[in-house]
Amino acid sequence: MRTSLWLLVLTLVATITHAQSSAGTVQKTLLVTHKLPDFGDLKRKTFEQQVIQLALEKTQKKVGAFEMVPVNVISRTHAIAALSQNLYENFVMVLSYEDALVESGNLIYIPFPIELGALSYRICYANKNLTTKVQQIENLSQLKHYKMGVGAGWLDAKILQHHGVPIVEGSNITGLFRMAQAGRADLFCPSPTEYFHELKTAKITDLQLENKLALYYPLPKFLFSHKSNQALMDRLKEGIEIAYKDGSYQQLWRVAHEEDLKRAKLSERHFINMENPFITTLKDDYKQYLFNPLIH
Repeated sequence: MRTSLWLLVLTLVATITHAQSSAGTVQKTLLVTHKLPDFGDLKRKTFEQQVIQLALEKTQKKVGAFEMVPVNVISRTHAIAALSQNLYENFVMVLSYEDALVESGNLIYIPFPIELGALSYRICYANKNLTTKVQQIENLSQLKHYKMGVGAGWLDAKILQHHGVPIVEGSNITGLFRMAQAGRADLFCPSPTEYFHELKTAKITDLQLENKLALYYPLPKFLFSHKSNQALMDRLKEGIEIAYKDGSYQQLWRVAHEEDLKRAKLSERHFINMENPFITTLKDDYKQYLFNPLIH
């Protein structure tokens, strides 16, 4: 009886091995680590996560299955350190490009502007006691008299400081709105998407749309990863290209940004334009994908 059972086991193993051999090498599921939302419901899918998933789905038939694994990184500084030290398997995330990120040689990126430039446009929320004065700001020289709330570690902070605008740092977007409410910051200028998300979720009641002040500075955001993940980045690049060509990328972007950009009425606002001195080595190729809400 034992001999017969042993022979049956050997037969089954041989059959499975033969089937696997006939079908070719069994593909391993690719694990891809992504960042959880910075605030709010940690279970919601961010636009960043949706883009990564879309790119992987577009290449799944050709390359193989994947699984996305979330990780909580508490700040941009922490995220950059995690990427540079390759702490998480196939960790990929969106960062505002700056020359310093690629100078070390540890990070690689896909030169496709994930937000299509939407986050370069900023609408300003002012402390209610300053509403009248803020309406009178017409240029950068006048803006320098007001403290700007900005996220700790954000590239925005470096850009504003470069132009002589005083800043006060906060840990997250909700906190920055409340800092302006409390008078610890005079202004906070998020993107329209961030502005209206906060209006909807945090129930901050005195967000005012009548303030016409807005800022613009080039802030291209790309997918970054560790240099050892070149195969993953090649796959994501191919997936994005496929999605952009078939229009599914643009549709995903419209759902995330278009309504908020229209609601912000950017063409009716007074923009103060600033250069971004931290992208001097970046080639202009990415600009072909930028969406200009001021002419749409």
